[in-house]
Amino acid sequence: MTKVSISFAGASGLTGFPEFPIALANQLQAEFPQAKINLIQDADRRLAEFADTDVLYAVRFGKKDFAAAKQLKWLHLTSAGATHVLFPEIIESDILVTNSRGLYGIPIAEHVLGVMIMFARRFHEAYRFQSEGKWARQEMLRRFPLLAELHSRTVGIIGLGSIGLAVAERCKALGMCVVANKRRGGDKPACVDELFGPDDLAQLLQQSDYVVIAAPLTAETKGLIGESELRLMKPTAFIINVGRGAIIQEAALIDALKEDRIGGAGLDVTDPEPPELDSKLFYLPNVILTPHYSGIRSNYWEHSVALFRPILSQYLRAEPMDNVVDKRGGY
Repeated sequence: MTKVSISFAGASGLTGFPEFPIALANQLQAEFPQAKINLIQDADRRLAEFADTDVLYAVRFGKKDFAAAKQLKWLHLTSAGATHVLFPEIIESDILVTNSRGLYGIPIAEHVLGVMIMFARRFHEAYRFQSEGKWARQEMLRRFPLLAELHSRTVGIIGLGSIGLAVAERCKALGMCVVANKRRGGDKPACVDELFGPDDLAQLLQQSDYVVIAAPLTAETKGLIGESELRLMKPTAFIINVGRGAIIQEAALIDALKEDRIGGAGLDVTDPEPPELDSKLFYLPNVILTPHYSGIRSNYWEHSVALFRPILSQYLRAEPMDNVVDKRGGY
């Protein structure tokens, strides 16, 4: 019988999350009687439980886990990114890795729109005046040339996966011009006005009023946005990162923000994460910083299990599986 271990107890990547509901584990057991659904609730028992686990549903998987999980055949991640588990031993192994691509599009897209609207309507500045007890109509109206709407502006999306596509759909619905780049080719979605390849990044940056990074962290995207790329952006443009912090070269970004070479940055991810206590990102007035929560959504575990369930069914029936990660490609 296939042993499926659900392991989130004590997971560092899920600090502050509610515990995985026992009721959901019971539902999986009822639906898949040919498998043994094993909910690990004691973090101290984690490695011992891995010894005879065939399938692991988790968020973190390190070298100690790999050594303990001697008969593991499939690792399913609750994250969309996979690079945090792709150490050499697992890459070279026969362990199949799947991710939760598709789980985060809605909350992250809404988060991105929220940050874009904050910048367009200068809510972050208005809130600072409010916190000082000021009715700052005159001060805000002095910003009139910079007060704007999203309609007719151009958003450039770096990475047109499920998250980037969700952003594109919503931006298009608001009357924005949407340009995007994608590593792999394919048909241009109806919500995208112009689709670029990875070699056309300069064009995307030059056109965009908002640059949204929704790409995974890979060898190709690490450090993708540095000083030369930031200098291609309009001085009124904003960059929003919901991918991974290391995609932007942070020192170059801070310099551009301090010198007002770009309008601002909305960062849900940083490098390092969290930022150093003395990081200027905490204090720059043109930065909106959120602590990596853009993907959090209501009824998270129900949505996560809804994505996992059909992939588990495919696995147990020995069918081709959705969301398989290219371990060497990194996503």
